Amino acid sequence: METRGRVLACIAAIAAGSLPAAGMAAQCPADDHKGAETCIPANSAANQGLNRPPGAGDDGSRGYAPGDLWQAGGQAWRATALAQGAAQWTPVTTSRAPADTFGPHAVFAGGPTQMVGGYAGPAVDIETTAGGQTVATTLDIRPDGTLDTATLARVLTARDAGTFATVTRVYDQTGHGNHLEATPGHHVVHIGAVQVSGQETLSWGENNGPGGFVLPQTLKVPANSFFFGTTGTYASSNSGYSAFPVPLMLGQKGQEFKVFMGSYTLDGFVHVADMRSPDRRTDMIISNDPAAFGLSATPAGYRLENGNNHAELGGALPEGTFSGGYIGYNADGGSWFEQGRNTGQWTGIVIADQAATAGQEQDFEAAAAVAGDHMPQLRDTVVAIGDSRTEGYGLSDGTNWPYLMQRYARYKSYNLAVSGATTKQMRDMVPAAEKLARQPGRKVAVVFGGFNDHLHHIGTGETVHNLGQVTKRLRQAGYHIAFLDEAGTQGAPRKALASAVEDGKITADTELDLFLSGEPLANVLDQTKWLADTTHPNQAGHDIIARNVWQNIADFFKK
Repeated sequence: METRGRVLACIAAIAAGSLPAAGMAAQCPADDHKGAETCIPANSAANQGLNRPPGAGDDGSRGYAPGDLWQAGGQAWRATALAQGAAQWTPVTTSRAPADTFGPHAVFAGGPTQMVGGYAGPAVDIETTAGGQTVATTLDIRPDGTLDTATLARVLTARDAGTFATVTRVYDQTGHGNHLEATPGHHVVHIGAVQVSGQETLSWGENNGPGGFVLPQTLKVPANSFFFGTTGTYASSNSGYSAFPVPLMLGQKGQEFKVFMGSYTLDGFVHVADMRSPDRRTDMIISNDPAAFGLSATPAGYRLENGNNHAELGGALPEGTFSGGYIGYNADGGSWFEQGRNTGQWTGIVIADQAATAGQEQDFEAAAAVAGDHMPQLRDTVVAIGDSRTEGYGLSDGTNWPYLMQRYARYKSYNLAVSGATTKQMRDMVPAAEKLARQPGRKVAVVFGGFNDHLHHIGTGETVHNLGQVTKRLRQAGYHIAFLDEAGTQGAPRKALASAVEDGKITADTELDLFLSGEPLANVLDQTKWLADTTHPNQAGHDIIARNVWQNIADFFKK
């Protein structure tokens, strides 16, 4: 274990501005406009040498598999042969835009980027508040295929302080007229707050509140043959209770399909629901770095993809038709409605009325990778396990510290934290981390939690035991473990956890204390860094955690 003094000295130097953040790249393009406050990820150069064409040495011994995708410099390749030292990667000619691969079967494609090749016209309608008055604006995809960011910059500059640009309509670029309308009374999706690889996004977040978009009844797909895909990122890979993220619901209550993450078990895996079962777990874990996500319903079950990760869920699907639905939350009503948020920062959405073939899935992924500068060839992985202070309670647009940390380097990112999680529930996140550990590359797990236990009358001894089990299993899975000491919030078992790390009851390769007297987050009453509840860091606090955690794990990725 690294000495605490050395780690704290490093943290203090960063806070004082005397050390650069390791590997830090420009956050946004030079022409970034006011309002695009967060740009993810780091530029392509900060990727451990993988921003290049694949070579003969990028073979099976490095964990690549036949059919894997590689993207660099706007060109994509597929692995066709992976004999050691003699790997062969074949250049891929991609569609002009991600939805093109589905042709007339794309019944909806839209977002703040060109999803259909050659499309020029309205992209989204937005609302801003200026002088206390609501201002409606339409943003177009210009003839050159890019979003009219000049108009967006103008309305963001004119908006009232502390307000957002909310999206009220997403136009269907396919020509079918299946425009998405914001849920009445719940216009919560922002634009101009988060960029992914320099592209504007439709962004949700913990503090945006529940809401999303209504799919019109004119949008119809066969129950056993459809495709749903997104491009961009997700702010977290997990959630729980009735707050798990629901990217899509097709149909109506009682005759519906849903895809969601985490479920009540907080397990971090993607789940689906259909007429046969309200909850079926897949083996897919959504990554939080830029990557396309796609799901195909077929007569034989479901196929899922996310970058170079694939999963299948077998079982014959019944015939029938889904009409309409929702994107962004579950519309069951009541408490479920009140908490069913999304975690997307999407540059685009595609729905097709036919399951994708294997070739179409590959083409969608490749086109999205080229359009969005995705790098599915990345090997190194960071997994975060924790509670609301890692999920991002009280933040807009998903800008939690694990997400912000991607500004400093390129790697596979997974945030398994859940608001309200106890250390018992943090143990339920470990199987997903263990599955991710089977992938090649260097791996870091960041563990931060314990505060919620006292709210559920879990004794300190059990808290220490649970965290000891979490870190032990992560170590056995091959992770380098960074453990964050507890904060100074009343009720947090700060001294007990620090002693447990010192005694080896909690395994840590790196121990970080951001809350010691004199450190940047020591004073929980400081509302420039903490919310008024003295429990949750605000946006500035998450930025501090991201910067300091990265500084203390960056060297591991240089070995």
